[in-house]
Formats: sequence, structure tokens, C-alpha cells
Amino acid sequence: MKIGVYGGSFNPCHLAHKKLVEELLNRNIFDRIVIIPTGNYYNKSNLLKGEYRITMLELMFKGNDRVIISDYEFKNNLISTYRSLDYLANMYKGDKLYFILGSDNLKSFSTWKRYEYILNQYNLLVINRDNIDCKEELEKYSKYKGELEFMDINLGGINSSKIRKMLEDNDPKAKEYLDSNVYDYILKKGFYSKNFVDVDYSNMTDEEFLKSYNDNDYEKMSITTDITLFSVSDISKSNYRKTNKKAFSVLLIKRTTPPFKGKWCLPGGFLSLDETLIDCAKRVLFFDANLDDIYLEQLYTFSDIDRDVRGRVLSCSYLGLVDKAKVEGNLNPNARFFNISLNENNDDIEIIFKNEDEEFKCVVSKIIDDYGLESYKEKENDYLAFDNLEVIMTSIKRLQSKINYTDIVFHMMPNKFTLKELQLVYEAILDKKLLDPVFRRSISDLVVKTDEVKQDGGHRPAMLYTRRYQDDKGRND
Repeated sequence: MKIGVYGGSFNPCHLAHKKLVEELLNRNIFDRIVIIPTGNYYNKSNLLKGEYRITMLELMFKGNDRVIISDYEFKNNLISTYRSLDYLANMYKGDKLYFILGSDNLKSFSTWKRYEYILNQYNLLVINRDNIDCKEELEKYSKYKGELEFMDINLGGINSSKIRKMLEDNDPKAKEYLDSNVYDYILKKGFYSKNFVDVDYSNMTDEEFLKSYNDNDYEKMSITTDITLFSVSDISKSNYRKTNKKAFSVLLIKRTTPPFKGKWCLPGGFLSLDETLIDCAKRVLFFDANLDDIYLEQLYTFSDIDRDVRGRVLSCSYLGLVDKAKVEGNLNPNARFFNISLNENNDDIEIIFKNEDEEFKCVVSKIIDDYGLESYKEKENDYLAFDNLEVIMTSIKRLQSKINYTDIVFHMMPNKFTLKELQLVYEAILDKKLLDPVFRRSISDLVVKTDEVKQDGGHRPAMLYTRRYQDDKGRND
């Protein structure tokens, strides 16, 4: 679809605004038009609160389902057009967005915040105004990727400031320039009159503010915790020997109810009003997998607008680590560990999930933003619910990074271990072979040698080590 984005203060909205929108829709220039009033902190005198301006727009375009009124800017106190366009682009994925502005605004467009970004990422539709020559701007902005189109629509000479003055002076001519529903609403509320006084929060005490505060005036969202619980375990051969490799695995839960009934997901659940995020994560692990006393650390907040089919839901994700040998016999029937392996091909990463009963693969795309930050987007996935594939990929990369500069890996180890066992755990997580001498030097400050040895079948006995804690002054020699 082709979507027009019409921004402004709309203080108040008037018939010229209505004519422009209806003309563009009647000519089928756009399939839809999103009207997005400025935030409450926009630097204009006598600016009514966004709630009032939204109501006036809704009254003026009542019944027109091709017009969408957005409260994004005033609800978020924004005055940045590029942020609003990014928000809408995420909401209308795959659609072509045009920002609508007058030729007078195009003359000063280079003063807008990140104007070059807007010109490269989006398109402009410029409404010609009388006696304004934009040839210079047309030549200047034609080098950018976005389209720049011009259109002639005669909107007359009326503007909001003149209407506000008429309303302040009780001039009945104001009615000629306003939708009748908007005019009646303005008179009912007394907007723009000399005696109009809105609630002034700046002079209120905390008690007065809280008495007048109504949280139902604001949109609400839900929060979940989702846990990526990793482990590393042995891979056994048919004889007594183990392979010289370990399996890196993640815990998944088979969903038994909609949405995504029958698909696998991470342990997860909604935050209750009477618990903290970490308490929620612990509760979820116990309820979904029958696991308790697990190492958890907060990973990332996933906030894509359409990440959950049930509504607006943020996920505060946690990274968990466990020694699988200690917990596998206690798992709930619908909780299973899957070994995971990665195949990276340029910007696509294939993730293979496998256990004794099932094997499947998914693909994510790697995205690097302007600041060099890496994120992941689902590309192929028929098996995992919600955005759990992206959560898992983010968790893997975070863990691979953290084991190089922290001792986090010991949460996956038994109390005592050989250096070879520890190295195999690192290799399983990093998905690469490490040089023995280099590895042993890198972890020498993290472990303490015990007086015990481990007998391992046909191999010679190996010294056992334990984790070195910060206050442990022992030596390895």
C-alpha cells in the first residue's frame, strides 16, 4: 500500500486540513493517510493538549476508515519526524510511506533533525503553496534515495493561528473554517477563549497531582519474562569412551494451548503486579519446567510492536545456565533439551535443533545498524513460537561473548572437573576448536587445582579442578 503521513500541530484542525486529506484520497494518491499530531512539548504558543487535538481530528474524520489518527507523538512527547516515520514503517511493514508537507516547510527542511535520513529512507509529497519557488530544493534533494513529488491543491489562505484569534475574539466567522462537530466541541470546552484555563500540573503538589491522576488515561501493555536456559552435556559413543566433544543445548517447552499450540517455545510467562522480574523468571522456570535454584541474569528487552499476536507485549528476557546432568530427570514431560548447532553463511545463520526424538532447523538474518550493533531477524521458522528464535540467537551470541571475559561458564559445570572437560564446554559454546596451551593460559586465573584425580576408562588419570572465587587465595601449583 501507499500511505501518506500527515504531521502538524492541528491546533485546531480545520477544513483546509480536511480538504487536503480527502483530495489525496479521492484522487487515489494514497490508500490510507495517517494523521499524527505533534507532541505536547512542541514549541508553539497556545498548544492544546494532544488528547484534545486527537478528539477534534476524530470528530472531523468520523466514518472515514481510510484516515488513521495516531497519538504516537504526544503519548511519547516526541517532536522528531524521523522517529515517527520509523515507528509507522515498523507498523506498516512493506508499505511505501510518504511524508506530506507544504512547500514552505520544504524550504526549511534542511533544519529538521536527521533530514538526510528521512530523504534516504522515506518519500516526500510536497503541496505547492502560492509564490514559493522550490526549484533549488528539488535539485538539492534529488540526490537522495527517497522520492520527491509535488502536487497542486488550492487550500485557500486560512490557517490555525487566524482561527484561534477568531475564537479568542468570539468571532462567529470561525465557524466557516471548522468542521461543525469540531466547532461545537471547541465551544463546549471553551478552547482558545480568553478565559480558558487547563489543568496546570506545574503548580500542583504531589498529593494534588495523584488525586487527579487517572492511569486509565494511558495505554497499557503487558510484560513477560522469557528464559533461554543453556546447558552443555557429553556425547557418548557406543563403547565406554566419550567423544572428544560436548553438545550445547537449550531448553524448550511444547505449547499445549493457543496461540502457537503444538509449537516449541522458551519458558515464559506474564509478569504479575506483585512480583519483580527476576521473581517472575524463577516462577516461570518452576512452573514450566519444574526447575529451581537456576543461575539467571537479565539479557535484553524485546519490544517489536508486533512481536506477540496477543497484543502489545514486551519481553524482558533472561539468560540461564545449568549443568544438565543435575536437572534432566526432574523436567516436566513437555520440557525438553535440544542440542543446537549453527551454520553461518554471510548474513544468514541456520540454527539446527536436535534431540533423540526430533530435529528441525530455522534461519535468522543478521542485521548491523549504523552504529555497528548486531541484531537478528527471523527468516525461516515453522517450529518456534512468538519471536523466540530471535531471543535464542541473541542469547547465544551474548553467551559466546561473555565467556571470554567472565567466569559465567562455571554455572554449567559440576563442582569438580578436569581442564579438558572445561575446554570442551568452551568449545561447544563457541562452536570451534581451541588450542590446548592457549586455553589453559586463558583460564588459569579462574580455576584452582584440587588434590583429586579423575579416572576415565582407558585414559590416564586427570587432575580435578574447581572454580576460583574472588576471595580464594589458593594457588594452582
